[in-house]
Amino acid sequence: MTLTRRRKVRGSKRRLKHLVHQSVIAAPLSEPRLQRYGYDYNKLGLGPWHHRQPPQRVRQLAARHLLTTFFDWQRQLGAQPEPFYLAIWLVDSDFAHSSQVVAGIRERREWYHSLFGKPDPAGPPLPAEYQLLPGADQLTWHPHPREVELDVFDYPGGWPAWALRKPNRLRPSGEGGECMLVQTGWVWVGQATPVLT
Repeated sequence: MTLTRRRKVRGSKRRLKHLVHQSVIAAPLSEPRLQRYGYDYNKLGLGPWHHRQPPQRVRQLAARHLLTTFFDWQRQLGAQPEPFYLAIWLVDSDFAHSSQVVAGIRERREWYHSLFGKPDPAGPPLPAEYQLLPGADQLTWHPHPREVELDVFDYPGGWPAWALRKPNRLRPSGEGGECMLVQTGWVWVGQATPVLT
């Protein structure tokens, strides 16, 4: 039996100090990208925690940075006449990689709006560790199942056991086969109340 030792993140005190500083600074909105491609986003950039769940304090500081960025972008986007989509996505199962602030205009606005489907009214509320962050109470948070798609062609011997143990559902794939949607966690979508268009 091989034991794997979790390595401590090097320079964690320095990184935590940097996160404290960054948590109150908004990421810049790229107006050229927004106009050219119809979207802009800001991911967290939590380097050493990229492939693991960060500690609670790190998650809170990162979420605070997203909130700071959201309100700064809301002010900037509100000054333009074009309708827009603006939201924070907090992802529990893949926090460091997938949590972000997203802005979209034109066709991206509708695409982002429908990306997660309808919220699950039976889903869990926003975790308490985020509810008390400055500005979190100014947004409406909706839970959505976080799903990954598995293709039958990648699993000719049958669906993997880990996927069968999680909530899942089958649906036809575009190639005439079948795919399985497996719920790996939750994503909370936070938007201004009322949602700005």
